[in-house]
Amino acid sequence: MIAKGIDVRLFFKVSLGIICALAIYYFALSLDFGQFTPAGKHAFAVFCVGAFLWITNIFPLAITGIIVLFLLPASDAIKAHDIYSYFGNSAVFFVLGAFILASPVMRSGLSKRMAISIISKFGKGPKTLTSSIFVLSSFLAFFISEHAVAAMLLPIVIEIVKATKVSTRSRFAFASYMAMAWGAMIGGTATLLGGARAPLALGILQDTFNSNHKLSHFGSISFIEWTWWVIPIVLIILVVALVFVLLIAHNSQANIELAQKTLLQHKEKMGKISTREILTLLVLLFTIFLWVFYGTSWGLDWIALLGVILAFLLRITNWKEVERDVQWGIFIMYGSAIALSVTLQQTGAAQEIVHFILALGIESPIVIFILLIALACILTELMSNAAAVAVLLPIALALSIEYGIDPRVMTIAIATSAGLTFMLPVSTPAMALVINSEYVRLQRAFLWGSLLKIIGFFVIIIIALSYWPLIGLNIVI
Repeated sequence: MIAKGIDVRLFFKVSLGIICALAIYYFALSLDFGQFTPAGKHAFAVFCVGAFLWITNIFPLAITGIIVLFLLPASDAIKAHDIYSYFGNSAVFFVLGAFILASPVMRSGLSKRMAISIISKFGKGPKTLTSSIFVLSSFLAFFISEHAVAAMLLPIVIEIVKATKVSTRSRFAFASYMAMAWGAMIGGTATLLGGARAPLALGILQDTFNSNHKLSHFGSISFIEWTWWVIPIVLIILVVALVFVLLIAHNSQANIELAQKTLLQHKEKMGKISTREILTLLVLLFTIFLWVFYGTSWGLDWIALLGVILAFLLRITNWKEVERDVQWGIFIMYGSAIALSVTLQQTGAAQEIVHFILALGIESPIVIFILLIALACILTELMSNAAAVAVLLPIALALSIEYGIDPRVMTIAIATSAGLTFMLPVSTPAMALVINSEYVRLQRAFLWGSLLKIIGFFVIIIIALSYWPLIGLNIVI
């Protein structure tokens, strides 16, 4: 049913956004720099519009994706049938399979059982309780989207905090909420399963270099390689974040006994572990096993779809649940971002942007690498982390060729730094969920998040310069 009234503020916001987008499009076309082809000039203009809409979040990500998909062929930057082919990218189907598999994990009660069991067992005091929330949140985000982890744990955290009967300015309450959010966000960067940005980055990398015979060996990263390269960064930032949680919870006054009783009541209501939970756990472990040991040879997407088939055959999920649980709009955003990235490459627009940057006089590959990481850290606070990857990575990959930087290093660094979303609620639902709570003040979360982001930025650089070369992943090729 269509609403009877019109939201005047929203109408003017959208109208202004459309006017600004049109102005940006024609302004980009009028810019006189580089030697763009006509198609390249229009691809650059569409890129500017997409970046503007993703940053301002005037429209949902999927709607901006549709606008990009419309503008690319409308401006003759690329043919329509070529655009739609990018929805067949293997990364898109990998994410689709991972999202579908996450549905029975939550619907069966398996994830909730794990959460309640661990928190009730290890949460004996304010510090240990907040620590158990943090560890559980980060561990689950290794295997489930950080968005799903935050949505699953939030009701549990709310009940724990309310059961302790603390005030809205309680240190314990603030520590509990931030433990859940930080754990999910940091843990979600450890594998390709924890969020949208990593598979999107992998998809852009694959489509950029698979057609380049000279550099095709740089166009893929296996499931285990991604985790092996990223895990030191994740572990260090997790330790720092846990120290922050403990500092926040220090000397906090909270009635933990009441919280324990609430958790035990929930555990009793759930009863014994069900057959559906056991089968869900087996399918998930089997799929992860195949991703780790056969992901390169069989394909991450193929294994994900195999896991989905098993889930339906064993009847641990059904299509109605999947329809409600999967964020379908993310696939439109994925396809449009990959199409835009490849169009920038094929039309030569990315190269012209790179030449403009080269003219600034930056000669060191390490300096440009660090600057791109810093830019990713900034952009991810202004837009969703997946959108930050979509905007920045195509240009970063083009720069990697000019500066002799390993494209895999650039891809992992950009995707990981885009996951450091600790300051504002714009970038990820995990932060948005906790900021909406009366127990969390934005200024306080911003301060702690800023410190964590700065430390995370330096951790990425140090690991990239020291650890990665030791395992054969050199920044400069």
